[in-house]
Amino acid sequence: MERIIFYDGVEEIGGTKILIELNKKHFFLDFGLNYKRRGLFFEEFLNPRVSNGIGDFFYLNLIPKIKGIYRKDLLEKLNEGGNNELGTGNEIPFVDAVFVTHAHFDHSGYTS
Repeated sequence: MERIIFYDGVEEIGGTKILIELNKKHFFLDFGLNYKRRGLFFEEFLNPRVSNGIGDFFYLNLIPKIKGIYRKDLLEKLNEGGNNELGTGNEIPFVDAVFVTHAHFDHSGYTS
């Protein structure tokens, strides 16, 4: 099935995260940081907790909740509490590739 899913960046500038499904392959077009949404929770001296992996991003809906796309080391803190909603990091990757349109953070900021 072919489809396009917009996870972020619709009707606003930046934060672009577009999933393209084509011929049983999955590609992200950008995986950007949404400055407006991030600004609701964080500012210059209030940042996500590094020791929490991607937990803060996950709980504040700053990144999509898709199993099989996040690194194992970033999921460890989440999985300590028995929350395997995003997987363990050992799964076969869900996404075959991420294509970044250009190197601005609003298009590439949540890639690692």
